[in-house]
Amino acid sequence: MAQPVLSRQLRWLPVALALLCTTALSLLLFTGVQRAARLQSASTALQLAAGLTAQPQLMRSELTLIQRGLETQTYVGDSLRTLAGSREASNVAYAQLADAIKAAGLDARSDTLAMLDKAQKLWAPLDKGLERLGNNKTGDLYSDSAAGSTLTAAGARLKRSVDELLATQTKNTGALSRQVSELAALLREAVVNDGRSLRALLLGGSALAALLLASMLYFSWRAGQAARAAGIAQRQVAHIMGTVREGLFLIGRDGRIGGAHSDSLRGLLRVGTPAGQDFEQLLRPLVDEKTLLAAGKYLGLLWKDKVNEELIESVNPLSQIEVSFQKAQGATEVRYLSFSFRRVRATASTADHVFGVVSDVTERVLLQRELDSLKSDTDSQSALLLQVLQVEPLQMQTFLGTLDAAVRRSNALLRAPGKQRADLQQKLQGVFREMHSLKGEAAALGLGTFVRRAHEVEDLLSGLRKRAELAGNDFVPVVVRLDELMTHGQEMSALQERVGQARSTAVSANDLPPERHGDTAVLAGGQVAAALARADLGPTPGEQLKVALQRLCAEVSAASKRDVRLLSEGLEKVPASLVPRVREICIQMLRNSIVHGIEPRERRALTGKPPVGSVRIRFTDSDQENYSLIVEDDGQGLNPEEIGMRAVTRGLLDATQAANLDRSGAFRLLFHPDFSTADTVSEHAGRGVGLDVVNAAIRDSGGRIGISTTAGKYTRFKVLLPRAQAEADSQSSAA
Repeated sequence: MAQPVLSRQLRWLPVALALLCTTALSLLLFTGVQRAARLQSASTALQLAAGLTAQPQLMRSELTLIQRGLETQTYVGDSLRTLAGSREASNVAYAQLADAIKAAGLDARSDTLAMLDKAQKLWAPLDKGLERLGNNKTGDLYSDSAAGSTLTAAGARLKRSVDELLATQTKNTGALSRQVSELAALLREAVVNDGRSLRALLLGGSALAALLLASMLYFSWRAGQAARAAGIAQRQVAHIMGTVREGLFLIGRDGRIGGAHSDSLRGLLRVGTPAGQDFEQLLRPLVDEKTLLAAGKYLGLLWKDKVNEELIESVNPLSQIEVSFQKAQGATEVRYLSFSFRRVRATASTADHVFGVVSDVTERVLLQRELDSLKSDTDSQSALLLQVLQVEPLQMQTFLGTLDAAVRRSNALLRAPGKQRADLQQKLQGVFREMHSLKGEAAALGLGTFVRRAHEVEDLLSGLRKRAELAGNDFVPVVVRLDELMTHGQEMSALQERVGQARSTAVSANDLPPERHGDTAVLAGGQVAAALARADLGPTPGEQLKVALQRLCAEVSAASKRDVRLLSEGLEKVPASLVPRVREICIQMLRNSIVHGIEPRERRALTGKPPVGSVRIRFTDSDQENYSLIVEDDGQGLNPEEIGMRAVTRGLLDATQAANLDRSGAFRLLFHPDFSTADTVSEHAGRGVGLDVVNAAIRDSGGRIGISTTAGKYTRFKVLLPRAQAEADSQSSAA
């Protein structure tokens, strides 16, 4: 997680550096413009001050020229005009100097303002004197006489004004020149300082520009390297996506497949362009509506952040599906596909996509079926013989009668009128109950060949139950399987008959003396068979039920990898008329307790439980109205929330109904057809039929069932069977 975060930080580094340098350059430029404006104003002020420095002396010189001209009666008009122009120019220059000093920011310095103020005060008297001089009426300054030219009255007045101005302002003009010179020196220093500052800013800006250029070149080089690496990685990903046999794809929150996917996805799903298509629409031609609905709900669960994807992975409805594709010639190709899904998180809390993988498992499925078929054929004869030898003859005859009745009832259900979907589904459920009950009976007797065949019939029924539409012809494979099951029972009956004949023959040789080989006495072969066939009164029905349940417990425990012991009490008290019903209920409940209730040894150790789980079956007849049958295990108990979640994934409830499900409603779901909490389908669990069979058996007997449980401790089923119904069944059987 640290590497992606670091990568994102490095990705923003060029932008941050560019912004920083740009900001610094902008500040430098802004400051430089201000300093340049100040420098320009300070330079202007310096030029004005330099011009004003010589102005007082020039005015004094012009006054002197006027004075001498008046004394010598020469023309002084040009000097007067020059003096007036100098005065006007000086006034303008002083005003401009004040404005320039202010624009240069030098007005904040007290020494500069003091010098300017002093210069202006020294200029003011001179300015006023020049103003008075300019106000004099010059007229004719000279008059000619026999004695020569003399000053007129106007000339005399002008002479007096000039003499007076020169006398009074001589000292003032010198001081004014010195003051303006000092002000010019101060302005010259300010210009030098502003120039240095501006040069420093320019150097800083140049350095920043060089740094920005260098960084941009560096990051451009890095970007080029990253682009080349990304190109290489992209080509490698393309090679992987084009080579991998599995279909890899991403599903967005809108349910559509992303643009990046493996090339195999098109061939596996038989679509041209999967990118951008809705995933459920791609599935619609491949699966039935029920599976499609379950898949949609399953994917909906994956988007919820609080759902444990490891927990719900076991209920993935697309873990293995059978699909059919139409070929060009009209033929149908059957393939088996397996989908798996994982959430893709961009952050620690939110899922952005769901990563899907689909693979073709047809070869694996067909190979497994072939191996199972070969194994079944190889073990068939030996298994039949072993089963005949290990089952008590009377129990075998009873089972074969049960088999015959179950197959006949199933065939009758399949032949019953009704073509509507509800009627066909009811037929399916009825045959399902018959096969599941028969499979339980076979498992209790250890008749594995019957268990496998009944399970195969259930496989066919399960496939039909998932189809959106059903027709009468769809049940033909089921009828064929039922015939095979019946034929297998006939083979078993014939083999049992031959074994019985062998035992009868062995009994007649029971009196043969023992043969001797040296000093050792050896029984003849006939005596061995006779010993095996020695007759006695045989076990009671209750004892037979107890032995059968112990055998079933051992088989289911081994198959489900559990360590379980069975404790039974009172089974010998079961009335003869109730033995088949109690047997059926106990078989289904025992399998249910071991597979769904008892935890594996490791989990029991973590919770402090004994490593070996226990299932207790107790039958009592102390009540005058009802017989009581209790099946209790010390397993993990029932979790109403998990039951609700399973019901959602199986399409029995929606999310709202599951959220409002109470405890009793959750327990009622356990008896619903097609409901199971098993993760996978096996010979002993996963069909959702076991407790449905129990419920039907109890309902047919007029009884009722109750459940009590504590999470992590136990689950207890209590069945009450009316005595009156049992006695009526007994009388009916006797008649």
